[in-house]
Amino acid sequence: MNNIRFELRTYAKSNEGYIWVNFYVGRCKVHFTTKVEVMKKNWSDSKQMVLQGDKDAKDKNLIIENIRARITDVFVKYRLKDRKLTKETFMRAYHRPHDYDTFVDFARDYMKKLAARTKKSTQSSQEAVLKKIEARYPGLSIDEVDKDFLNDFYGYMLKELGNNMNTANKNMTVLKKYVNAAFDAGYMDENPFKKWKIKKTTASVVYLTEEELQDCMDLYMSGELDEKHHKSLEVFLLLCFSSLHIGDARRLQMEQFTEETFTYYRQKLETRNPKPIMVPVSAPLRDIIHNMVGVRKKGPVIEKVPADQTMNECLKDVSDRLELNKKLSLKVGRHTFATIFLRKTKDLACLKEIMGHSEFRETLVYAHVLSETKIEGVSTAFAGFSF
Repeated sequence: MNNIRFELRTYAKSNEGYIWVNFYVGRCKVHFTTKVEVMKKNWSDSKQMVLQGDKDAKDKNLIIENIRARITDVFVKYRLKDRKLTKETFMRAYHRPHDYDTFVDFARDYMKKLAARTKKSTQSSQEAVLKKIEARYPGLSIDEVDKDFLNDFYGYMLKELGNNMNTANKNMTVLKKYVNAAFDAGYMDENPFKKWKIKKTTASVVYLTEEELQDCMDLYMSGELDEKHHKSLEVFLLLCFSSLHIGDARRLQMEQFTEETFTYYRQKLETRNPKPIMVPVSAPLRDIIHNMVGVRKKGPVIEKVPADQTMNECLKDVSDRLELNKKLSLKVGRHTFATIFLRKTKDLACLKEIMGHSEFRETLVYAHVLSETKIEGVSTAFAGFSF
Protein backbone atom coordinates (compact mmCIF):
# COMPACT_ATOMS: atom_id res chain seq x y z
CA MET A 1 0.00 0.00 0.00
CA ASN A 2 1.21 3.49 -0.83
CA ASN A 3 2.90 5.28 2.06
CA ILE A 4 0.67 8.23 2.92
CA ARG A 5 2.33 10.79 5.20
CA PHE A 6 0.96 13.95 6.82
CA GLU A 7 3.25 16.80 7.86
CA LEU A 8 2.95 20.22 9.41
CA ARG A 9 4.20 23.07 7.25
CA THR A 10 4.87 26.30 9.08
CA TYR A 11 6.04 29.66 7.88
CA ALA A 12 9.17 31.47 9.10
CA LYS A 13 8.95 32.60 12.71
CA SER A 14 5.45 31.15 13.02
CA ASN A 15 4.31 28.65 15.63
CA GLU A 16 1.41 27.39 13.56
CA GLY A 17 0.80 26.09 10.05
CA TYR A 18 -1.26 23.72 7.88
CA ILE A 19 -1.19 19.94 7.63
CA TRP A 20 -0.17 18.68 4.19
CA VAL A 21 -0.44 15.16 2.82
CA ASN A 22 2.39 13.55 0.80
CA PHE A 23 2.53 10.28 -1.19
CA TYR A 24 3.62 8.92 -4.57
CA VAL A 25 1.62 7.81 -7.61
CA GLY A 26 4.12 5.76 -9.53
CA ARG A 27 7.22 7.92 -9.45
CA CYS A 28 5.33 11.20 -9.21
CA LYS A 29 5.04 12.91 -5.87
CA VAL A 30 1.58 14.16 -4.94
CA HIS A 31 1.10 16.67 -2.16
CA PHE A 32 -1.68 19.04 -1.22
CA THR A 33 -3.00 20.80 1.85
CA THR A 34 -5.67 19.33 4.07
CA LYS A 35 -6.59 22.90 5.08
CA VAL A 36 -6.31 21.78 8.70
CA GLU A 37 -4.57 24.53 10.75
CA VAL A 38 -2.73 23.55 13.93
CA MET A 39 -0.14 24.87 16.39
CA LYS A 40 3.36 23.32 16.31
CA LYS A 41 3.04 22.07 19.86
CA ASN A 42 -0.23 20.30 19.08
CA TRP A 43 1.00 18.21 16.16
CA SER A 44 2.66 14.78 16.55
CA ASP A 45 4.65 13.81 13.49
CA SER A 46 5.29 10.31 14.83
CA LYS A 47 1.63 9.64 15.58
CA GLN A 48 0.41 11.52 12.50
CA MET A 49 -2.29 13.26 14.50
CA VAL A 50 -3.37 16.45 16.25
CA LEU A 51 -2.81 16.23 20.00
CA GLN A 52 -5.46 16.81 22.62
CA GLY A 53 -3.99 20.19 23.52
CA ASP A 54 -5.92 21.53 20.51
CA LYS A 55 -9.58 22.05 21.50
CA ASP A 56 -10.69 20.90 18.02
CA ALA A 57 -8.34 17.89 17.91
CA LYS A 58 -11.14 15.35 17.46
CA ASP A 59 -12.64 17.10 14.44
CA LYS A 60 -9.27 17.82 12.86
CA ASN A 61 -8.12 14.22 13.21
CA LEU A 62 -11.40 13.08 11.66
CA ILE A 63 -10.70 15.28 8.63
CA ILE A 64 -7.21 13.82 8.31
CA GLU A 65 -8.48 10.23 8.50
CA ASN A 66 -11.21 10.94 5.95
CA ILE A 67 -8.59 12.28 3.55
CA ARG A 68 -6.43 9.19 4.15
CA ALA A 69 -9.45 6.96 3.46
CA ARG A 70 -10.35 8.81 0.24
CA ILE A 71 -6.76 8.49 -1.03
CA THR A 72 -6.67 4.79 -0.19
CA ASP A 73 -10.06 4.27 -1.84
CA VAL A 74 -8.78 5.66 -5.15
CA PHE A 75 -5.74 3.37 -5.09
CA VAL A 76 -7.87 0.30 -4.26
CA LYS A 77 -10.45 0.98 -6.99
CA TYR A 78 -7.81 1.39 -9.67
CA ARG A 79 -5.93 -1.70 -8.53
CA LEU A 80 -9.06 -3.87 -8.51
CA LYS A 81 -9.96 -2.70 -12.02
CA ASP A 82 -6.37 -3.20 -13.16
CA ARG A 83 -6.28 0.36 -14.50
CA LYS A 84 -3.20 2.54 -14.67
CA LEU A 85 -3.18 5.35 -12.14
CA THR A 86 -1.28 8.55 -12.91
CA LYS A 87 -0.97 11.76 -10.95
CA GLU A 88 -3.54 13.40 -13.22
CA THR A 89 -6.08 10.56 -13.05
CA PHE A 90 -5.61 10.34 -9.28
CA MET A 91 -6.40 14.02 -8.78
CA ARG A 92 -9.54 13.76 -10.95
CA ALA A 93 -10.70 10.69 -9.06
CA TYR A 94 -9.90 12.21 -5.67
CA HIS A 95 -11.79 15.44 -6.35
CA ARG A 96 -14.71 13.65 -7.96
CA PRO A 97 -18.04 14.47 -6.24
CA HIS A 98 -19.60 11.65 -4.23
CA ASP A 99 -23.15 12.85 -3.66
CA TYR A 100 -24.93 9.96 -5.45
CA ASP A 101 -25.01 6.37 -4.24
CA THR A 102 -25.73 4.91 -7.69
CA PHE A 103 -25.56 5.83 -11.36
CA VAL A 104 -29.35 5.61 -11.64
CA ASP A 105 -29.69 8.09 -8.75
CA PHE A 106 -27.53 10.55 -10.70
CA ALA A 107 -29.48 9.95 -13.92
CA ARG A 108 -32.87 10.49 -12.27
CA ASP A 109 -31.70 13.69 -10.61
CA TYR A 110 -30.32 14.93 -13.94
CA MET A 111 -33.64 14.04 -15.59
CA LYS A 112 -35.48 16.21 -13.04
CA LYS A 113 -33.25 19.16 -13.89
CA LEU A 114 -34.21 18.83 -17.56
CA ALA A 115 -37.90 18.10 -16.91
CA ALA A 116 -39.08 21.61 -17.83
CA ARG A 117 -37.82 21.20 -21.40
CA THR A 118 -38.40 17.48 -21.86
CA LYS A 119 -41.70 15.97 -23.03
CA LYS A 120 -43.51 13.61 -20.67
CA SER A 121 -43.36 10.83 -23.26
CA THR A 122 -39.57 11.25 -23.55
CA GLN A 123 -39.19 11.18 -19.78
CA SER A 124 -41.25 7.97 -19.64
CA SER A 125 -39.16 6.22 -22.30
CA GLN A 126 -35.91 7.27 -20.58
CA GLU A 127 -37.22 6.14 -17.20
CA ALA A 128 -37.95 2.74 -18.78
CA VAL A 129 -34.25 2.44 -19.72
CA LEU A 130 -33.18 3.35 -16.17
CA LYS A 131 -35.53 0.69 -14.79
CA LYS A 132 -33.89 -1.91 -17.04
CA ILE A 133 -30.49 -0.91 -15.64
CA GLU A 134 -31.79 -0.91 -12.08
CA ALA A 135 -33.32 -4.38 -12.45
CA ARG A 136 -30.21 -5.91 -13.99
CA TYR A 137 -27.57 -4.06 -11.93
CA PRO A 138 -29.00 -3.07 -8.52
CA GLY A 139 -26.70 -0.64 -6.70
CA LEU A 140 -24.64 0.11 -9.83
CA SER A 141 -22.13 2.81 -8.90
CA ILE A 142 -20.99 5.50 -11.32
CA ASP A 143 -17.47 4.02 -11.24
CA GLU A 144 -18.84 0.69 -12.52
CA VAL A 145 -20.19 2.25 -15.72
CA ASP A 146 -17.36 1.27 -18.05
CA LYS A 147 -16.90 -0.43 -21.42
CA ASP A 148 -17.52 -3.90 -19.93
CA PHE A 149 -20.80 -2.67 -18.47
CA LEU A 150 -21.88 -1.25 -21.85
CA ASN A 151 -21.16 -4.57 -23.57
CA ASP A 152 -23.00 -6.55 -20.90
CA PHE A 153 -26.08 -4.28 -20.87
CA TYR A 154 -26.32 -4.32 -24.68
CA GLY A 155 -26.13 -8.12 -24.73
CA TYR A 156 -28.67 -8.34 -21.89
CA MET A 157 -31.23 -6.33 -23.88
CA LEU A 158 -30.78 -8.46 -27.01
CA LYS A 159 -30.50 -11.93 -25.46
CA GLU A 160 -32.47 -11.85 -22.22
CA LEU A 161 -35.05 -9.08 -22.75
CA GLY A 162 -35.58 -9.98 -26.40
CA ASN A 163 -35.26 -6.37 -27.58
CA ASN A 164 -34.55 -5.95 -31.28
CA MET A 165 -31.37 -4.21 -32.34
CA ASN A 166 -33.13 -0.95 -33.11
CA THR A 167 -34.65 -0.79 -29.60
CA ALA A 168 -31.36 -1.75 -27.97
CA ASN A 169 -29.53 0.98 -29.86
CA LYS A 170 -32.14 3.58 -28.89
CA ASN A 171 -31.74 2.54 -25.25
CA MET A 172 -27.97 2.87 -25.53
CA THR A 173 -28.48 6.39 -26.91
CA VAL A 174 -30.49 7.26 -23.78
CA LEU A 175 -27.78 5.74 -21.59
CA LYS A 176 -25.11 7.72 -23.45
CA LYS A 177 -26.91 10.96 -22.63
CA TYR A 178 -26.59 10.32 -18.89
CA VAL A 179 -23.06 8.94 -19.11
CA ASN A 180 -21.98 12.09 -20.96
CA ALA A 181 -23.62 14.21 -18.26
CA ALA A 182 -21.89 12.28 -15.48
CA PHE A 183 -18.52 12.58 -17.22
CA ASP A 184 -18.95 16.32 -17.88
CA ALA A 185 -19.90 16.88 -14.23
CA GLY A 186 -16.69 15.18 -13.09
CA TYR A 187 -18.22 11.96 -11.72
CA MET A 188 -16.32 9.73 -14.15
CA ASP A 189 -12.64 9.42 -14.93
CA GLU A 190 -13.21 8.27 -18.49
CA ASN A 191 -16.20 8.28 -20.82
CA PRO A 192 -16.72 4.65 -21.90
CA PHE A 193 -18.71 5.76 -24.95
CA LYS A 194 -15.55 7.30 -26.38
CA LYS A 195 -14.57 3.79 -27.53
CA TRP A 196 -18.06 2.26 -27.70
CA LYS A 197 -19.95 3.23 -30.82
CA ILE A 198 -23.72 2.88 -31.06
CA LYS A 199 -24.58 0.99 -34.21
CA LYS A 200 -26.69 2.81 -36.74
CA THR A 201 -29.59 0.64 -37.84
CA THR A 202 -32.35 1.30 -40.28
CA ALA A 203 -35.62 -0.10 -39.08
CA SER A 204 -37.59 -1.96 -41.73
CA VAL A 205 -40.70 -0.03 -42.73
CA VAL A 206 -43.88 -2.08 -42.41
CA TYR A 207 -46.76 -0.71 -44.48
CA LEU A 208 -49.93 -1.84 -46.19
CA THR A 209 -50.38 -2.07 -49.94
CA GLU A 210 -53.42 -0.41 -51.47
CA GLU A 211 -55.19 -3.77 -51.65
CA GLU A 212 -54.44 -4.56 -48.00
CA LEU A 213 -55.62 -1.10 -46.95
CA GLN A 214 -58.87 -1.65 -48.85
CA ASP A 215 -59.34 -4.99 -47.05
CA CYS A 216 -59.02 -3.14 -43.73
CA MET A 217 -61.57 -0.56 -44.85
CA ASP A 218 -64.01 -3.27 -45.93
CA LEU A 219 -63.67 -5.05 -42.57
CA TYR A 220 -64.20 -1.73 -40.76
CA MET A 221 -67.43 -1.09 -42.68
CA SER A 222 -68.69 -4.67 -42.35
CA GLY A 223 -69.86 -4.27 -38.77
CA GLU A 224 -68.41 -7.67 -37.88
CA LEU A 225 -65.96 -6.43 -35.24
CA ASP A 226 -66.63 -5.95 -31.53
CA GLU A 227 -66.39 -2.40 -30.19
CA LYS A 228 -62.77 -2.62 -29.01
CA HIS A 229 -61.48 -3.98 -32.34
CA HIS A 230 -63.71 -1.62 -34.32
CA LYS A 231 -62.37 1.42 -32.45
CA SER A 232 -58.79 0.26 -32.84
CA LEU A 233 -59.17 -0.27 -36.58
CA GLU A 234 -60.92 3.11 -36.87
CA VAL A 235 -57.97 4.92 -35.25
CA PHE A 236 -55.56 2.95 -37.44
CA LEU A 237 -57.38 4.03 -40.61
CA LEU A 238 -57.34 7.64 -39.39
CA LEU A 239 -53.54 7.39 -39.25
CA CYS A 240 -53.39 5.76 -42.70
CA PHE A 241 -55.23 8.68 -44.31
CA SER A 242 -53.91 11.58 -42.19
CA SER A 243 -50.15 10.81 -41.95
CA LEU A 244 -50.34 11.40 -38.18
CA HIS A 245 -48.43 9.71 -35.40
CA ILE A 246 -50.79 8.38 -32.72
CA GLY A 247 -49.50 10.92 -30.18
CA ASP A 248 -50.42 13.80 -32.51
CA ALA A 249 -53.72 12.18 -33.47
CA ARG A 250 -54.81 11.97 -29.84
CA ARG A 251 -54.35 15.76 -29.53
CA LEU A 252 -56.23 16.56 -32.74
CA GLN A 253 -59.22 18.90 -32.33
CA MET A 254 -62.13 19.49 -34.73
CA GLU A 255 -61.31 23.20 -34.69
CA GLN A 256 -58.08 22.43 -36.57
CA PHE A 257 -60.04 21.34 -39.67
CA THR A 258 -61.35 23.19 -42.68
CA GLU A 259 -63.17 21.55 -45.58
CA GLU A 260 -59.91 20.98 -47.46
CA THR A 261 -57.11 20.78 -44.87
CA PHE A 262 -56.19 20.43 -41.23
CA THR A 263 -53.25 22.06 -39.46
CA TYR A 264 -51.33 20.79 -36.43
CA TYR A 265 -48.00 20.96 -34.60
CA ARG A 266 -45.95 17.79 -34.20
CA GLN A 267 -45.61 16.87 -30.55
CA LYS A 268 -42.11 15.51 -31.25
CA LEU A 269 -40.85 18.91 -32.38
CA GLU A 270 -42.67 21.25 -30.01
CA THR A 271 -39.60 21.84 -27.83
CA ARG A 272 -37.11 22.08 -30.74
CA ASN A 273 -38.63 23.33 -33.98
CA PRO A 274 -42.36 23.99 -33.63
CA LYS A 275 -44.01 24.93 -36.90
CA PRO A 276 -47.51 24.43 -38.29
CA ILE A 277 -48.01 21.48 -40.62
CA MET A 278 -50.87 21.59 -43.09
CA VAL A 279 -52.26 18.30 -44.43
CA PRO A 280 -54.86 17.99 -47.20
CA VAL A 281 -58.07 16.18 -46.25
CA SER A 282 -58.86 13.30 -48.61
CA ALA A 283 -62.33 11.84 -49.09
CA PRO A 284 -61.56 8.67 -47.04
CA LEU A 285 -60.15 10.80 -44.21
CA ARG A 286 -63.29 12.95 -44.24
CA ASP A 287 -65.46 9.83 -44.00
CA ILE A 288 -63.42 8.37 -41.12
CA ILE A 289 -63.60 11.62 -39.16
CA HIS A 290 -67.34 11.87 -39.77
CA ASN A 291 -67.77 8.36 -38.36
CA MET A 292 -65.66 9.26 -35.32
CA VAL A 293 -67.21 12.64 -34.39
CA GLY A 294 -70.77 12.38 -35.72
CA VAL A 295 -72.43 15.78 -35.59
CA ARG A 296 -69.88 17.36 -33.23
CA LYS A 297 -68.26 20.55 -34.51
CA LYS A 298 -65.64 21.00 -31.81
CA GLY A 299 -63.58 19.06 -29.30
CA PRO A 300 -61.20 16.12 -29.75
CA VAL A 301 -61.42 13.95 -32.85
CA ILE A 302 -60.45 10.82 -30.90
CA GLU A 303 -62.59 10.02 -27.88
CA LYS A 304 -62.91 6.98 -25.62
CA VAL A 305 -60.48 4.66 -27.36
CA PRO A 306 -58.29 1.97 -25.75
CA ALA A 307 -54.66 2.53 -24.74
CA ASP A 308 -52.05 2.31 -27.51
CA GLN A 309 -50.84 -1.12 -26.39
CA THR A 310 -54.39 -2.49 -26.36
CA MET A 311 -55.05 -1.11 -29.85
CA ASN A 312 -51.83 -2.68 -31.14
CA GLU A 313 -52.96 -6.05 -29.77
CA CYS A 314 -56.32 -5.61 -31.52
CA LEU A 315 -54.57 -4.73 -34.78
CA LYS A 316 -52.61 -7.98 -34.58
CA ASP A 317 -55.96 -9.79 -34.42
CA VAL A 318 -57.12 -7.79 -37.47
CA SER A 319 -53.96 -8.77 -39.34
CA ASP A 320 -54.53 -12.45 -38.52
CA ARG A 321 -58.15 -12.25 -39.57
CA LEU A 322 -57.27 -10.69 -42.92
CA GLU A 323 -54.21 -12.98 -43.32
CA LEU A 324 -51.97 -9.99 -44.00
CA ASN A 325 -48.80 -11.72 -42.73
CA LYS A 326 -47.65 -8.39 -41.34
CA LYS A 327 -47.12 -7.17 -37.79
CA LEU A 328 -49.83 -4.54 -37.78
CA SER A 329 -49.50 -1.67 -35.29
CA LEU A 330 -50.49 1.98 -35.04
CA LYS A 331 -47.18 3.20 -36.50
CA VAL A 332 -47.87 1.14 -39.64
CA GLY A 333 -50.68 3.61 -40.38
CA ARG A 334 -48.27 6.54 -40.79
CA HIS A 335 -45.90 4.35 -42.84
CA THR A 336 -48.81 3.31 -45.07
CA PHE A 337 -49.77 6.93 -45.78
CA ALA A 338 -46.19 7.85 -46.70
CA THR A 339 -45.65 4.79 -48.91
CA ILE A 340 -48.88 5.14 -50.90
CA PHE A 341 -48.49 8.93 -51.23
CA LEU A 342 -44.95 8.59 -52.57
CA ARG A 343 -45.87 5.77 -54.93
CA LYS A 344 -48.66 7.89 -56.40
CA THR A 345 -46.91 11.28 -56.53
CA LYS A 346 -43.13 10.59 -56.54
CA ASP A 347 -42.94 13.93 -54.65
CA LEU A 348 -40.40 13.42 -51.86
CA ALA A 349 -40.26 17.14 -50.96
CA CYS A 350 -44.02 17.39 -50.50
CA LEU A 351 -44.06 14.20 -48.41
CA LYS A 352 -41.38 15.69 -46.16
CA GLU A 353 -43.62 18.70 -45.46
CA ILE A 354 -46.75 16.65 -44.82
CA MET A 355 -44.94 14.22 -42.53
CA GLY A 356 -43.42 17.11 -40.57
CA HIS A 357 -39.88 15.78 -40.95
CA SER A 358 -37.17 18.23 -39.93
CA GLU A 359 -34.59 16.59 -42.21
CA PHE A 360 -34.73 14.79 -45.56
CA ARG A 361 -32.98 11.73 -44.15
CA GLU A 362 -36.17 10.96 -42.20
CA THR A 363 -38.25 11.04 -45.38
CA LEU A 364 -35.71 8.94 -47.27
CA VAL A 365 -36.80 5.95 -45.17
CA TYR A 366 -39.59 5.66 -47.73
CA ALA A 367 -37.27 5.87 -50.75
CA HIS A 368 -37.78 2.11 -51.26
CA VAL A 369 -40.94 3.16 -53.13
CA LEU A 370 -38.92 5.18 -55.63
CA SER A 371 -36.53 2.25 -56.10
CA GLU A 372 -39.45 -0.08 -56.83
CA THR A 373 -40.87 2.43 -59.30
CA LYS A 374 -37.53 2.71 -61.13
CA ILE A 375 -37.28 -1.06 -61.47
CA GLU A 376 -40.84 -1.31 -62.74
CA GLY A 377 -40.29 1.62 -65.09
CA VAL A 378 -37.14 0.22 -66.66
CA SER A 379 -38.70 -3.23 -67.01
CA THR A 380 -41.79 -1.76 -68.71
CA ALA A 381 -39.89 0.66 -70.95
CA PHE A 382 -37.67 -2.01 -72.45
CA ALA A 383 -40.06 -4.93 -72.34
CA GLY A 384 -40.44 -5.03 -76.15
CA PHE A 385 -36.74 -5.46 -76.90
CA SER A 386 -34.96 -8.78 -77.29
CA PHE A 387 -31.78 -10.21 -78.82
